Amino acid sequence: MAIRVENLWYKYPGSQDLYTLKGIDLYLYSGNIYIITGPNGAGKSTLLMVLAGLLKPVKGDVTINNVSIFRNRDMRRYIGILFQNPDAMLFNPSVYDELVYSIKQIESSEKIIADRLSYWLNYFSLNTSILSQKPYTLSYGYKKLVALISILMYSPPILLLDEPHTGLAKRFVDKLLKLVVEHKMKGGLTVIATHNLKLYRDIADSFIRLENGSIVKIRSVKTYI
Repeated sequence: MAIRVENLWYKYPGSQDLYTLKGIDLYLYSGNIYIITGPNGAGKSTLLMVLAGLLKPVKGDVTINNVSIFRNRDMRRYIGILFQNPDAMLFNPSVYDELVYSIKQIESSEKIIADRLSYWLNYFSLNTSILSQKPYTLSYGYKKLVALISILMYSPPILLLDEPHTGLAKRFVDKLLKLVVEHKMKGGLTVIATHNLKLYRDIADSFIRLENGSIVKIRSVKTYI
């Protein structure tokens, strides 16, 4: 599975001629971990949202296996995106409802849903008591973890993660890094937007640097660091 980004331009409504993304061209391939870096305001989060089909570019296109995600919305089922701010993703009355919401849109088997829920709770060593809690009462770190698991529940082959480690305890960060590597080994594609190059240096395949909405550098780990 591959993502192709072709001459992509994006500006937020009301921004007149101020483009957040300018002429982005990218090929992203399965079995790879890509790190998007750059200063604040470079367009990292915006690029992830466009890749997920949540923002429509003014010009250009994003395709998965040569199919536009804007002309065929079904392609978006292959994508899981984690926002930097988990509050933007949590809207259900309980953690349980939050975790099963997305997978229930594509999976009808209660057994499969229960098995996956059990797997991810065990993976992160979470007690089942968390399932009855209200998402908005959780700490920032646990909100981030719930939002992440809600994505992992439906096993998307493409993961778009915006500063996924922030707010997480070290034991959860270690689990995060492990699952990203496992995702790669299974043929998955992961794109991580972050300032923390050191954290992901040992698992990344390529670094993509954005500045002022444009790609200024694409390098392998060996040549970037």
